[in-house]
Amino acid sequence: MTSKLFLFLLATVACAEDAKAKKEEPAASKKASTLAPLIKYVDVWLHVHSRDAGIPKLLLLLDDEEANEAPSWFSTAAMKYKEGRTKKVAFVAIKGGKDAKSAATRFGLTEGVPEGGTLIMAVPADDGGYYKRFDKRLSEGGAGERTRAVRAFVDGVLAGVPEEERSPLPSFPEPTRPRKAAPVTLEEFTHETLPLRCYGVQAKPLCIFAIQPNEAGFGCQHNIAALAKRHANDPISFGCVGAAKQGAFLAAFGIEPSELPTVVAVKAGKRPRFARLEGGLDTSLMNAFVDSLLGGGGSFKRIDDLPELEPPYLLKDEP
Repeated sequence: MTSKLFLFLLATVACAEDAKAKKEEPAASKKASTLAPLIKYVDVWLHVHSRDAGIPKLLLLLDDEEANEAPSWFSTAAMKYKEGRTKKVAFVAIKGGKDAKSAATRFGLTEGVPEGGTLIMAVPADDGGYYKRFDKRLSEGGAGERTRAVRAFVDGVLAGVPEEERSPLPSFPEPTRPRKAAPVTLEEFTHETLPLRCYGVQAKPLCIFAIQPNEAGFGCQHNIAALAKRHANDPISFGCVGAAKQGAFLAAFGIEPSELPTVVAVKAGKRPRFARLEGGLDTSLMNAFVDSLLGGGGSFKRIDDLPELEPPYLLKDEP
């Protein structure tokens, strides 16, 4: 066997193996249709009222739970109402099964989605808008007939629907909007920062701090840190103070050193007030205490002047 023949046979075998490998490769997944996306029930409000705002929405309620995309005849029908990036009507398919059934119930189809699915033209407006149901069966006819039927239905709605044939557009659950988490603010207040960052924060008129039996400089206990995290989005300043040897400070709130640790809530302003939690730094008690204050059920006492902490250098000589 000549070298040229050997190389030819080797190349032939390699090509055959490549062809076999390509044949065995799984087919690439199709891209989701942008002409007629498949959505779930929780996304109906978004597509009807937010996306493609200002234009009617044609909803196809599918009866096939296994379908993972809108049928081709539906996407073909949608092409008529899109020029470049501009749409006259937005086409959306709602996933079969519980999603389509939930949407059907909203549109008055108490018996569920008809065989072959059904169409709903939703026309949102500032006054709420209206909808019109397709009154024919999509299970009849081929793909071409269905495409023509869809377009005839859409054109009829665009031409105008008499008032007596309009049904008020039902409400749909709006998508949950995650609350932006505010940064947790917690600090050990000192004689310098207590008047500024606790008593004097106008944006957060309520200041809650733990009074701990230790000297200053040891930070806040983990329970008060957890409390600050729980209420990070509420208008509250959180902190703690090391109250060892701070007799005058404790006396202003009517607290004995033996009662520490405890929690105090302060409202500054022209008529300063405070409320105290009795029971230490128990997590459940602190949560209930703050919830009560935020709900307007807390009992605040008047105080003539909010006390200040003595500087550490004035406490060194105290017994």
